[in-house]
Amino acid sequence: MRPWANKSFGLGLFGLLLIVSGTALYFSGPAIFHHIIQKELPLTPTSKAFEVWSDTSSLPPMYFKIRFFNWTNPEELRVPGSKPNLQEVGPYVFREVRQKANVTFHPENHTVSYFNRRWWYYEPELTNGSLNDRITQLNTVAISAKHKVRFWDLALQSTLSFMLSTTSIYNTKTVDELLFKGYSDSLIDIGKMTGMGEDIPPFDKFGWFYARNGSTMFDGHFNMDTGVEDIANFGVLRNWNYKDTTRFFRSPCNQVEGSAGEFWPPYQKKDEIVLFSGDLCRPMVYEYEQTVDHMGVEGYQYVLSEKTLGNSTRRRYPHDQARYFEPTTTTGDFFDAEPSAEITDEPGTNPDVVNIGNCFCNGKCTPAGLMNVSSCRYGAPVFASLPHFYRADPSLREQVNGINSEEDHDFSITLEPTTGIPLRVAANLQINILLEPSKTVSLFKNVPRVYFPVIWFSLEVDATENFVNDLKKLLAVPSVCIYAAVIMILVGLLIVCGVALIYFLTSRAKSLTDDKNAKPTERKLELVYIDNDNTNDDGNVRNDRRLYPNSIEGRNMDLQSRLQNEK
Repeated sequence: MRPWANKSFGLGLFGLLLIVSGTALYFSGPAIFHHIIQKELPLTPTSKAFEVWSDTSSLPPMYFKIRFFNWTNPEELRVPGSKPNLQEVGPYVFREVRQKANVTFHPENHTVSYFNRRWWYYEPELTNGSLNDRITQLNTVAISAKHKVRFWDLALQSTLSFMLSTTSIYNTKTVDELLFKGYSDSLIDIGKMTGMGEDIPPFDKFGWFYARNGSTMFDGHFNMDTGVEDIANFGVLRNWNYKDTTRFFRSPCNQVEGSAGEFWPPYQKKDEIVLFSGDLCRPMVYEYEQTVDHMGVEGYQYVLSEKTLGNSTRRRYPHDQARYFEPTTTTGDFFDAEPSAEITDEPGTNPDVVNIGNCFCNGKCTPAGLMNVSSCRYGAPVFASLPHFYRADPSLREQVNGINSEEDHDFSITLEPTTGIPLRVAANLQINILLEPSKTVSLFKNVPRVYFPVIWFSLEVDATENFVNDLKKLLAVPSVCIYAAVIMILVGLLIVCGVALIYFLTSRAKSLTDDKNAKPTERKLELVYIDNDNTNDDGNVRNDRRLYPNSIEGRNMDLQSRLQNEK
């Protein structure tokens, strides 16, 4: 085989190899990307996410903003037709640092256990006001005590009424006392001494964040899937406080489910995600709202909406599965209804489809927009909502003055859908206290029934630019695979076609050259001479007549011979 043929054969084989490799890369690109995600995303002691997850102090600062509703006309509470006038003050800004404590990996079931520890550092330069500002609000301790004994014997309720005879229905405290410092109250001391039940707060003071700074006892113990075995389970909460159910709600609402709050599985869809809140002791459903752009990365934005705020989270539970749910709950003591949830489903509906929003009502459903967390807050009539009753029943705003419903106060989570990585979290939540009249406790006679806004919080966290740039590189892997595959296929086709064309042209040129260089064909002539004289002669007599060749070529040769002889 000639050298040029060897080179052409090798080049053609290389082109064919490029075509085959490019085709394989084109179809295997998604599998390669999934392999990278499965390898890089799961949480392990050596993963890139572990250091940031376990301690956020190295990240850009997160600012926790707190706003109070200052009650400006408490003396007019019992005046007919008068509404509480609320004035929003703040924000009081704190830098928040989150840490994980007692982190323990469990390779046998691919989970990790931990406690949450949070620190708050006051930022006076960013605050509108000071910690010494005085705020007038409902007397939360007195209302909680009245609510706790409302089903007790009348004599005991009368005793509480006597104890509250010198107490006001409202109090005025500094911001620091209402938040971290706390303030003393005689009812707290009496409750601890008399042992008014297992749901008495284990604190000597009251404050919305009293004793929480640096503590691990408030959010509970979490056990989360690391995603090592199956990335589809990444960040899914398996147990909370060492159980997969809670004691605060009736089955099936007592299930521990959803994300632990920092990781979500990849390949999210435009439907819903679930987050389990240790503060509210329940899962919350976030519904897809819209697709947004975050620094050039497409994200799905999910918000708290009808399924959580409207008490209408419906889910199918087959009978053979529902029988394993816990049949008991401790919520019966908190509201006047029976422990079973108030039924709002239409008759004749599918018995397997449960409106689990009903059993989050703790026996008596509230207007849309409120989440009853009384069982999680030691029996105090505490209700969570979006700030300013956003997405809530308009009747809640009509009970008070000073609520602005026009501003967007969503609690939203924006995820990059392919990886499930959070791009932005805007956490907004408002705490409300239910004020109700009482026939026995004189302090609460003739008061209106109002869901009283007290305080609301906001925490906004955005992915950093460097993180987003790294995420863009990861998301570019499938596109790079496709582009590389197409280029390989095109280059391979060009090489194969080029080799074929060169071979064709070379073969044709060789054929033409051989035809041009070939020698003329020598023709051997056999001259046959015949006698043109038709006269008869004897066979024994010599005839001297000339013989002539019997062909044109022969005659020409004969003519040339005679001319030579004549010369």
